[in-house]
Amino acid sequence: MYLYWNHTAGGGLSLDRLTSVIERAGHSVVRAIDDESDLPSNLGDAECVVVAGGDGTVARAGRVLAGGPVPLAILPLGTANNIARSLDIRGDIEQLAGRWRDGQVVKIDVGVAEVGGSAHRFIESVGCGLVTSCIAEGKATLAKDHPETHLAEARELYLETLRDLTPRHYDITLDGERVSREFLLVEALNTPSIGPMLEFTADVSAADGFLSVVLLSECDRAALVAFLKAPGAGRPAPAEFRSWRVKTIEIAGADRLHVDDRVMDTGGTPISIGIHARSLAILA
Repeated sequence: MYLYWNHTAGGGLSLDRLTSVIERAGHSVVRAIDDESDLPSNLGDAECVVVAGGDGTVARAGRVLAGGPVPLAILPLGTANNIARSLDIRGDIEQLAGRWRDGQVVKIDVGVAEVGGSAHRFIESVGCGLVTSCIAEGKATLAKDHPETHLAEARELYLETLRDLTPRHYDITLDGERVSREFLLVEALNTPSIGPMLEFTADVSAADGFLSVVLLSECDRAALVAFLKAPGAGRPAPAEFRSWRVKTIEIAGADRLHVDDRVMDTGGTPISIGIHARSLAILA
């Protein structure tokens, strides 16, 4: 097994501790990697890649392994762990490592966003508007030193950002159906929850060959505020937002786009989004 780990996740869980847990479960760590730049050249010959970290770390490895035969095993050490929770990967790291002996593999979908001739894979979601603004601001202002407060602080950032957010006009095509309006949020979801454990709709599966698209306009602002303030934020909202289950999305009019936790300037370039069904193997 290869181990790709984030040394700051899990309260700074040491490499020795992680390696010990994996080896006591009957596995062998061939190489440990903690630098994203090593991922493309050093994972292809692995029998399995163990990822120890949060959603950003898991998604980085998943984007590299997508489309190949090497399965991914997750030790969720982040604050939200949206990807692991979507696959019901829960428990302490000893329990999870012990389950790998069963060799049960599930395959999940991987999304692809094409911008300006470049293709960008995603595991959780891609979109414009509120989430994009919050990711950019959160990376600059939110610390993860205290995981128990990080999610609450992140949701508060969403509320503050939403308060000043002006809707933007987008031309959107969903499997051929055109929607041209101003929106606060445009989000194509592959996992049920994203960001600080926010579920904009429960009608999402990472293994059904579809993306679930949520479009929220000015008339949804009050409901969105109530959702972000709800004590149960991070679980399915009592009143779900409408969603469309589609295979292709075209977006025109966006100035910025987030692809998982990465934010990029698009310069107004049209965006094409699709789904590669069951293209990432996960060892569950």
